[in-house]
Amino acid sequence: MKRNQIEKYLQNKNQIAISDFEEMVHDIHLIYSLNQLNYLRYISDEIIIEALQKSLLICTLIGENSKRHFKQIYVFDDSQRVMHIDWIISKKGVHLMMLQMKTIDKSRANWLWKMADVQIHKTI
Repeated sequence: MKRNQIEKYLQNKNQIAISDFEEMVHDIHLIYSLNQLNYLRYISDEIIIEALQKSLLICTLIGENSKRHFKQIYVFDDSQRVMHIDWIISKKGVHLMMLQMKTIDKSRANWLWKMADVQIHKTI
């Protein structure tokens, strides 16, 4: 490098690192899995999948990046030697899914009651 020569700053190299960092920050909030929702009593897999699809559609309709709340992952079950698809979900995503489910039982009723008590913060 010659003295007093200006080097060009390559933004592309750093943009990849920034994108990876942003994705990692959002992934930290994906603390639930679709597999965990399967343990709720009286809620079939079909109802859970339908709620997931509706929640993804809601994100699309309002312009929200669904990957911030729902991320598809692949899980290998060593005992059955098979790979299956699961989803990791944010707390907001789980709440959104619960609102989309058709069935009502005691555990869902308790969940909805707690959600109704959440305070809404007004933004200016």
